[in-house]
Amino acid sequence: MQADLKQRGRASIDFVAALGAALRDTRQQVSNEIATAGVRKDTLPADFDAGMAVFEAAIGAAPSRPSYVALRDWLGRHHGPIAIEAFEEVRADLAPALEALRSRGPTTITIAADDPTPDYMRSVAFHGTSTWDGHDHMGFIHGELVHRRLVARNFGGDIYAQRRQMLAELKHGPYQRILELGTSSGNLTVALSQQFPEAAITGIDVSRRMLEQAQRVGNELGYRWTLQQARAEQTGFPPGSFDLVAAYSLAHELPETATREILREALRVLRPGGEFILGDVVPFRAQDRLAQCWAQLEAVHGGEPYWREFCSLDMAAVAREEGFAEARYFGHGERQFPHILLARKAVKS
Repeated sequence: MQADLKQRGRASIDFVAALGAALRDTRQQVSNEIATAGVRKDTLPADFDAGMAVFEAAIGAAPSRPSYVALRDWLGRHHGPIAIEAFEEVRADLAPALEALRSRGPTTITIAADDPTPDYMRSVAFHGTSTWDGHDHMGFIHGELVHRRLVARNFGGDIYAQRRQMLAELKHGPYQRILELGTSSGNLTVALSQQFPEAAITGIDVSRRMLEQAQRVGNELGYRWTLQQARAEQTGFPPGSFDLVAAYSLAHELPETATREILREALRVLRPGGEFILGDVVPFRAQDRLAQCWAQLEAVHGGEPYWREFCSLDMAAVAREEGFAEARYFGHGERQFPHILLARKAVKS
């Protein structure tokens, strides 16, 4: 989806991307300094809270801490507003084309009569932004400007490759009816269409603005998606409606109670033998003690209130507790990212 930004908007986004690279380097410097002070993965206490206390004290004494904190906090507060400002500079030129992408094409969208946003999301500025619906074009701003022009630039490689790699783990098709939970701006939806081109794909999300962007993406690519504004805990679909339920980078945004509700709902709408697949962040069980502390510190300051709650779960055990007959929880590649939950409903009840 082409968006020709004006000079100021391009420069501002380039500046934020450059600061992102500087933050990574400064973080490494702090990491080196605390290691020199004796705080390493093999010296931290095994108890999580005790380890965090030692880690945070070491961070507080690190010479490079002021630079690290200044960069981290500035980027957290400003990357969203800067992306919004860049969009506003070209709104008059871009908005008609964005509306045309929504109004013409095979992807449909149904907006709920009442806002389905759950209470646990209402008071949270996720990732330091103005929430998922904080702007009338937040879907485009998040999907195209923040994700593709900021995050992707410092990611290293194809930021969307993990979605395709996750789906390659599915072995028990055919998957003719697929439900995606937390569709957002449509990145996993694209991967699902590429992997299963004959499937009928339904995507749900609580965010109207993200679904609007997913509709643009679907229409631009010629996909016949059915999008609906709804909660993943209460999809409203009949039992046994789908062969596959999929989600990516969703559960770490949720409290454990909601994650369990979603697993129960996925089990309900799956046919016997149907599968649930989730790709998400690396859990604590797959990290050393130092990596756990870094992840938790940056989650606390990065607008991720449920990070520790999710990362402390054994999702395979949780899936079995919620009724799945089979479940595996494993990492992909050297970085163990994404960590994948693959669960299957019993063939016979």
